[in-house]
Amino acid sequence: MSLAAPATLQHAPGELRRRAVPSVLQIEQTECGAASLAMILAHHGRWITLEEMRERTGVSRDGTKASNLLKAARSYGLSAKGFRKEADRLAEVPWPAILHWNFNHFVVLEGIVNGKVYTNDPAIGRRTLSFAELSEAFTGVVLAFEKGPDFQRSRRPASSIELIRERLRGSRLGLVLVVLATLLLIVPGLALPAFSRIFIDEIVVAGRQDWFAPFALALAFVAALQGLLTAFQQTMLVRLETRLAIAPAADMVRRLLSLPASFFLQRHPGEIVNRVEANERVAQLLSGALATNMFNLLTVLAYAALMLVVDPVLAIAAFLAQALLVLLVRWSAERQVDAARRLSTEMGRLVSATLSAVQGIETVRATNREHHVFRRWAGHQARLLSIRTALARTDVIVSVLPALLAVLTNIMVLGLGSARVMAGELTLGGLLAFQALTLSFTAPLFGLVALVGDIQAIRADLARIGDVLRAKPLVVGAQRQQVENALLEVSGLSFGYNPLDPPLLDNISLSVMPGRRVAIVGGSGSGKSTLGRVIAGLHAPWAGRVTMAGHDLTAFEPRQRAELIGYVDQDVYLFEGSIRTNLSLWNPELDDAVLLAALDDAGMAHDMAARRGGLDAIVTEGGGNFSGGQRQRLELARALVSSPSLLILDEATSALDPLAEAHVNARLKARGMACLIIAHRLSSIRDCDEIIVMKAGRIVERGTHEALMQAKGEYHALVDEEA
Repeated sequence: MSLAAPATLQHAPGELRRRAVPSVLQIEQTECGAASLAMILAHHGRWITLEEMRERTGVSRDGTKASNLLKAARSYGLSAKGFRKEADRLAEVPWPAILHWNFNHFVVLEGIVNGKVYTNDPAIGRRTLSFAELSEAFTGVVLAFEKGPDFQRSRRPASSIELIRERLRGSRLGLVLVVLATLLLIVPGLALPAFSRIFIDEIVVAGRQDWFAPFALALAFVAALQGLLTAFQQTMLVRLETRLAIAPAADMVRRLLSLPASFFLQRHPGEIVNRVEANERVAQLLSGALATNMFNLLTVLAYAALMLVVDPVLAIAAFLAQALLVLLVRWSAERQVDAARRLSTEMGRLVSATLSAVQGIETVRATNREHHVFRRWAGHQARLLSIRTALARTDVIVSVLPALLAVLTNIMVLGLGSARVMAGELTLGGLLAFQALTLSFTAPLFGLVALVGDIQAIRADLARIGDVLRAKPLVVGAQRQQVENALLEVSGLSFGYNPLDPPLLDNISLSVMPGRRVAIVGGSGSGKSTLGRVIAGLHAPWAGRVTMAGHDLTAFEPRQRAELIGYVDQDVYLFEGSIRTNLSLWNPELDDAVLLAALDDAGMAHDMAARRGGLDAIVTEGGGNFSGGQRQRLELARALVSSPSLLILDEATSALDPLAEAHVNARLKARGMACLIIAHRLSSIRDCDEIIVMKAGRIVERGTHEALMQAKGEYHALVDEEA
């Protein structure tokens, strides 16, 4: 990085003012750099989704680097430079700029004005800091940007209304019925103020007592009609909510299950759970508040028209008072947007912290770290409560102002209306009817104003849902392929987790013949496990091919691919249920004989028979009621159920004793299936047909155990190190 700011990146005199940028909040902790650059681009008129920015900046499990942000900015046509600056010289940098913060974060500097530092933090939103706080957190690395000759603007992202309209697609019939019921409900609502005027002017003042009985019957009919229409509307709303909640939730989970493993590696489990729950929150708004406010909107329009008919002067005065309410609540709603996004993000982090504490309780207890884990959890809880408190303050304004303005509007109507009655420009019945119309107009208007805040609040939920829906699913085939010879071939394979970094696997080529056993060994970080995941189809290679029986792995229909390739890794997970459900994964077509044979070959048949219930023996979540070796054997049995042609074993027998491991190896040979064994314990793979040695993502040796030992190369060194 340059140590001095280039001349092209200097402020012109008199330009030291704040430049606010649109807020783009990170969803995951590792996305701060991507979100910061998205804010810079949005400020210049280029709107990029966080999903696209994550890919362009190469966000991985460890986040991204400043150099990647500069590369990504230049790819969008910005002139971008990084350099070092002291905090007191940041005025020399064109704002907005990206600052490296606390050595593990990026924020956007909007400006420094009158000693106040304005930042937009992708984790929490806009902040105003003192210069001392800036100096303490700023690491000295700043990234500056200006429009280049190739920069192109783009249209703004979809508004909340457009996103909601997209979510409502497919529910038009339900919406039509709700709107129909809403329109019909307006009729009795408009009739009641008219009845009030007739009762005062024609019955009470004019003394037409013979009108009383028909008037009472008509009033009772209108009340009954209103009750029936309300019941019909609520029934339609319940059906609409059910449709909007069930179908999108099912689509969300189905979509999640189709995404590649990289999607889950870059996101916290709590955040993924939060995306599923977001469907329910959006459905409740769309079917509840939104559908109800269709009624409010139509009612407001109808009452406004009737108020103009009764007395245009009073109506205009009332409309001006209500316009003030709308402006105030709009101002409050804008303040709620960032707080609502921060609240949703922090809720996901709190759930993740809770899950990790519960799932790792044995490690926490063994290392006596309960206090530290609780302190971390309490930190998330405190931040969540702080955001909720700030949001509640704005909610108080939103809730108090309407009531206050309603009282003031009512006083104004009574005062101005009384003057018009005394002047003979309005009857007493007309004034009372107008007052009733004003109250009826104000209530649904409050609902519409509150809806604006609700819509802003769910933008964060819509963003999380969009994160899943816009993610590219794993490429799979649509039909079964003809397989005669289950030969696995890997040719010229390259792969990495970060597209801007060098590949972790570079030009890998190997083959596994049917029935043969091939081992992959190497030091820690050599790429063995990553290669196994790519061959298993969990990740798509950057370059090269993985074929089975001459067909690309992506050409196979998912079920056929699972029948051809089984994968057992070192991280075993068992689902809550029974041994049967863990082996069959809820497939009712599997016969018990197949399950028992798989258990026997995995060396688990005796252990299962000793448990009450046999195949129906209880398995707790994560398999906590089984030993480590038993969990590994259950995982192995699960893979054997489908009798794959190739079985990939990534340290799948590390928890077994030598006798149990020998039993498993013998049974696998008896089945005649090919095995690709990723091993750290070299003593278990000496009898393999071929041993492939990896180092730094490349194959450096291959051959039998005897040949490699005679070569006295990398494999010989690994064996000596283990000995």
